[in-house]
Amino acid sequence: MKVYQECCENCLLSPDSIVSSKRRKEIIQSCSKAQTHFICHKASMKDEDVCCKTFYDKFGHLSQLIRIGQRLGMIKFVEQPDSEKLITHRQMNAIRN
Repeated sequence: MKVYQECCENCLLSPDSIVSSKRRKEIIQSCSKAQTHFICHKASMKDEDVCCKTFYDKFGHLSQLIRIGQRLGMIKFVEQPDSEKLITHRQMNAIRN
């Protein structure tokens, strides 16, 4: 299981998230219910499965998948490729109004 070494600039769990707080809550609840992890949006745009670093740090202990990966030594921390910061949900709302 791959996990980014650092948090991206548009992390789901940061003020610069690209989704609303309501959607953020839904995503976290869905991951918790499925006992899985949140795939960083920058990885998902490249059709890759890399766990969000902040999700791993804050909610990893709640995910059975992550706990199993940790026990088996299957967690691999990987470097995040360079990418530009995306427009935040807050900025999108400001543009609309």
